[in-house]
Amino acid sequence: MTRFHCDSTDTARCYKIPTLYFYSMKQLALHSYLCDSTTERLPANIKSDLMMLLCQRGLINDINIQRFLHSRLVSLDLSECNVTDTGLSHLQMCNMLRKLDLNSLKEPRQSITSRGIMCIASSCRFLQTLGLRRCVNITDESLVSVAQNCRQLRDLDIGGCCLITDLSLAELGKNCGLLRSLNFSATNVTDNGIFSLVSGVCAVSLQEVHMASCRHITDDAVEAVILYCKNISIIIFHGCPLITEKSREALGDAGSNLQLKQVTWTVY
Repeated sequence: MTRFHCDSTDTARCYKIPTLYFYSMKQLALHSYLCDSTTERLPANIKSDLMMLLCQRGLINDINIQRFLHSRLVSLDLSECNVTDTGLSHLQMCNMLRKLDLNSLKEPRQSITSRGIMCIASSCRFLQTLGLRRCVNITDESLVSVAQNCRQLRDLDIGGCCLITDLSLAELGKNCGLLRSLNFSATNVTDNGIFSLVSGVCAVSLQEVHMASCRHITDDAVEAVILYCKNISIIIFHGCPLITEKSREALGDAGSNLQLKQVTWTVY
C-alpha cells in the first residue's frame, strides 16, 4: 500500500509515498461511520485491511467485529482489543484462519474464557499460530480442544495462563506433530506434563520451549527436553525455584549434540 519515489538527480534520496488506497483506508479507519452496516458489504480484501488498522488502534470489540470478518481471513491480531467470548464466537465463519493473537501485552486478560477458545478450536481447524498469553481464565478444557482439533498448530503461547496443568501438555504431545514453539511459562505444569509433551509426536519438531517461572518443575524436566528434543535451539527456564546446578551440567554434557541459540536459567 506504499510506493517509493526516487529523485532522478539523487539516487540516494527515496521517499515513501502513500497510495490513494492506503490513504483511503486510513481515513475510513478514523471515521465513525465504519460502524454502519454497509461495512459488511465491502470486499474481503478491504475488510482485512480495515480490520488490521482498527486492531492496531484497539478499536475492534464485540459489537463491531462481525462487520469486518469474512471466510477468507487468515490472520487476526486482537492483542490490543477488548473482546470477550461473545466477540470470539463470530470467528466461526473464519474457517481458513491461520494466525490468531489474543495475547495480553500488559495486564491479565479476564474477558476470554475456555468457552471462547473452544468455539475457535472447533471452527478454525487450520490454525498454525495461537497466542493466549495472560488469558488467565482459560483452562485445560480449552487447550485439549485446541490440541485435538488444530493438528497443524506450530506456535502456541500460553504463558501466564495459571490454570493450565499437565493435561494440556499431554494432549499437545499426543496430537500436535508440527509444534515448533511452545511457551507455558508461569503455568501450573509439573515434570510429568513435560515428559508427556517431549516424548510425544512433537519431539522432533520442537525448537523453542519457554517454561520460566514454573514453580513445580525440576531438573528432570530440563533433562527431558534436552534428551528428547534433538532440534531444540531455545530453552528458557529462569525463575523456576526447584532448578539446581544439575540442569546446567546437563546442558554442558549435551554439548555439540544441540544447536542452542538461547538458554536462560536461574540456579537457586
